[in-house]
Amino acid sequence: MKENKYDDEKFFSQYNQMLRSVDGLKGAGEWHAFRQLFPDLKGKRLLDLGCGFGWHCQYAVEQGA
Repeated sequence: MKENKYDDEKFFSQYNQMLRSVDGLKGAGEWHAFRQLFPDLKGKRLLDLGCGFGWHCQYAVEQGA
């Protein structure tokens, strides 16, 4: 079975310190453009397949999803 990179302590320690990991979406350089691609989320349900710290899910909830 292939190793999960996030289980590597050295990798995760560095990943955990990235600006986007600490500051969420405002720390992600692409967020200003990516956000424009989202539809109106009010009343919507969504599925996050587990990538990162869940910042997109938090954003969706804040938008009414």
